[in-house]
Amino acid sequence: MKLLQSSALVLLIVAALSLTPVTSASAGDACSLLEIRQGTCDIDISPELAPGGVDLTAGGNSGGGAGEPDGDSEGGAALPLPPAPPAPLSPEETDPNDNRPPTRCTSAPDICNPQLLVTWSDIASFRATPPVLTLMEPAGWAVKGLPMNLVAAASVEEVGGSLLEFPAEVRFTPTAFAWDYGDSQTGRTATGGASWADLGLPEFSTTSTSHVYGARGEYSVTVGVELTAEYRFAGGAWRPIAGSVGIAGSAAPVVVKSAKTVLVSGSCLENPRGPGC
Repeated sequence: MKLLQSSALVLLIVAALSLTPVTSASAGDACSLLEIRQGTCDIDISPELAPGGVDLTAGGNSGGGAGEPDGDSEGGAALPLPPAPPAPLSPEETDPNDNRPPTRCTSAPDICNPQLLVTWSDIASFRATPPVLTLMEPAGWAVKGLPMNLVAAASVEEVGGSLLEFPAEVRFTPTAFAWDYGDSQTGRTATGGASWADLGLPEFSTTSTSHVYGARGEYSVTVGVELTAEYRFAGGAWRPIAGSVGIAGSAAPVVVKSAKTVLVSGSCLENPRGPGC
């Protein structure tokens, strides 16, 4: 039974082939793409050519699978190529709704990546100027049990340098002053203080930056400043850096003495702002 079915299948194939005219062509006479696909063209491939060495489409595109349109059946034209992929967008052209990262960054990292997170470790190469102890009242000494006045200075400062391999600026802003009086006491003030004269106060008055030593001796006073920071690229908008940092100035010596009597220049009537008046 299987032999009869196989014989019938062979007869059907032979009958189908006998109904299709075959056109013979040499390698020099190219067939059309339609003739090749219909199997109506017999190509004479030279024996010295390896398989694939003959252009069966006469210069056309040899691609084309199921569902692809045929080219020009008469002229053997190439099949249309798929459209080229779009060129990468520049940072300025990137669609804000496109979640793909930019392909390059030619301006500044915060433009290419608005969510850029810069930390204090990133700006470690930018150095702020330490605070300066500008005034001690009295100068370099104090009286045990009486306030001495301290004045320090620090200002807003912009420092240039390289941040993430791009030219940038960092702006430091003082927000508070920290004091170490050298007698195991510390303090924190919002400003660096001012002299007694500028405050309109008599000598040995209590101020926001004054300190009272309770024992005689030699001490070292150190003032530090707390700073916040911002950064920007290419003169753009300032962007804050989270947190703050402290930077200390150099220490200044102070000698504390005791006194039973404080000498003044004249009586309290003559100098009402003198000590004890």
